Amino acid sequence: MQVVSRTHVGLVRENNEDALLVREPYLFAVADGMGGYAAGEIASRSTVKAFEAATYSLRHEMGEQDIRKIMLDAFDKANTHVFKMAVSNEQYTGMGTTMTALYLADANNAYCCHVGDSRLYLYRNDSLKQLTHDQTFVANLQEKGEITEEEAFVHPQRNILLQALGVEEKVEADFFHFTVQEGDRLLLCSDGLSDMLRKQEIASLVGLPDLVQAADALLEQSLDNGGRDNVSLILLDLTTQGEESCNG
Repeated sequence: MQVVSRTHVGLVRENNEDALLVREPYLFAVADGMGGYAAGEIASRSTVKAFEAATYSLRHEMGEQDIRKIMLDAFDKANTHVFKMAVSNEQYTGMGTTMTALYLADANNAYCCHVGDSRLYLYRNDSLKQLTHDQTFVANLQEKGEITEEEAFVHPQRNILLQALGVEEKVEADFFHFTVQEGDRLLLCSDGLSDMLRKQEIASLVGLPDLVQAADALLEQSLDNGGRDNVSLILLDLTTQGEESCNG
């Protein structure tokens, strides 16, 4: 397996409010914070840190129900931690964060836990599939068939979240299992990437032969298309050859 991660402040924002978790070879997460000055940065980093601490036992072999419980409990703990920070400090009022987390249990089984609109994609046989469902107002409109994918991409309210970690006392995270195979690529990213690149653009770049080149191209094209937000990504190649990583 090869892993490449990238994060960039973008061309408009002053602070990078994204946070990444790369715990090779099995646990990865992207969080995208929001809030007042520096609060979003604190929310995302605190969430990732709390989630990582609460998932330490995942390295022990266990069944799907155990994995489900650990990951959902970790999201709950991270949510509670950030919510308490927000209510106890006026500077942090209203802060919160998305988070999409990936756990690779073995060579065939993967699990995802998700809140907000950061995304997980699967690239297989030259085809890209979004595995997570954006918890947004516009994504729900698209799911109901009220707007098209292209209309959703340019919709002025596309960033209105229905749920985020740390905003409410309780959160309902999505959790699902999926199978992976030799040669798959997985992309975790913040909406700073997915808001700048259409699905076809992402697919063409994720599939570049060299993984480092693919990750750099995804970042660079996001900036070339406007870079209106922080851009963060983790790109994994599940090919068994080439056991190296490149993070930055």
